[in-house]
Amino acid sequence: MIMNQEPVNPLRTFGDELRAHRVKAGWSQAELAPKLIISASLASALENGTRAPKRDLAELCDEVFETTGTFARLWRLTVQQAWPSWFAQYAQLEEQATRIHKWELRYVPGLLQTAEYARAVMRAGRPREAADVIEEDVRARIDRQEIITRDNPPLAWFVIDESVLYRAYGGKDVMREQIKRLAAFADLPSVIIQILPFSITDHPGADGPLTILEFDGSPSVGYAEGRGSGRLIETPADVAEAMECYDLVRAAALPRSTTLEMIKRAEDNE
Repeated sequence: MIMNQEPVNPLRTFGDELRAHRVKAGWSQAELAPKLIISASLASALENGTRAPKRDLAELCDEVFETTGTFARLWRLTVQQAWPSWFAQYAQLEEQATRIHKWELRYVPGLLQTAEYARAVMRAGRPREAADVIEEDVRARIDRQEIITRDNPPLAWFVIDESVLYRAYGGKDVMREQIKRLAAFADLPSVIIQILPFSITDHPGADGPLTILEFDGSPSVGYAEGRGSGRLIETPADVAEAMECYDLVRAAALPRSTTLEMIKRAEDNE
């Protein structure tokens, strides 16, 4: 019986596999990097297991090394490690979605956060967490934003409660940069942001944040999140009910152009 065996680390396994295939091909990291359309420093970090690969990168590795899905399968394991068990399945689905609809009343949605704002939100909710764990989670959250900045991104539609603009996680300087980032995202053609103003109370959004993911050729999925937990909504009837809730919140929100004006006023006030 083998005692004290270290658990398998998916990031390390991915990196070891990448290094082994690179060495077998006779390439240096500097030679591999352009083949994967990444920097040499990122290639090094991937091999060392200090950066998580993206799905597109894993699939490109399979093409470059002519492997039959090896890196794609390892990527799925890295996703499971990068996120809490209750969020990992959602994170995989979010990567594949063609349309993302999100209602948030607590803070700026993770896909739109700056690193400093994300750090402040995480620290507020987990005051005893070790700094290195927080930093790892911040990096994973920021990396996840590639979903809406990549080529051919999904349509991402966010409805955000007005209170979020004035709840300054991390202080005024952090919030000022966060609002600038929000305005920049709002200018992207694939991103729609609407603010639900204080004056609107006739809506079902008080039950909490809600996300609906839509896919081409597959049924839609909903996701409801609470503190330290999350629940996928998968049956057609439940997804339809969740979408109806989201639609009612969205219908009560300000138009896109008016929302951008409000965001810019909030930026000036910070």
